[in-house]
Amino acid sequence: MGTLTAISRVQGGKLTAKRELRVAAVFKDAPAAMLDMIVVHELAHLKEREHNKPFYALCQHMLADYHQIEFDTRVWLGWRAQQTVG
Repeated sequence: MGTLTAISRVQGGKLTAKRELRVAAVFKDAPAAMLDMIVVHELAHLKEREHNKPFYALCQHMLADYHQIEFDTRVWLGWRAQQTVG
């Protein structure tokens, strides 16, 4: 199994200076749980700027299975990348 370096560069969501949430187009067909995870991730950035222990604790507080959905999202992105290549 190869390494997909481009996947780590995809931003799921982005919170703008105006506090608008923008979700990457790659997620237009994503399962709702993945969109929930992206929203929770960006909301957590309102309180914790860095990806540190308090940040992930807050994410998990807002969405109990946050870590599993984040993992599933990475797998899904890898699968989508494979679909576009082959």
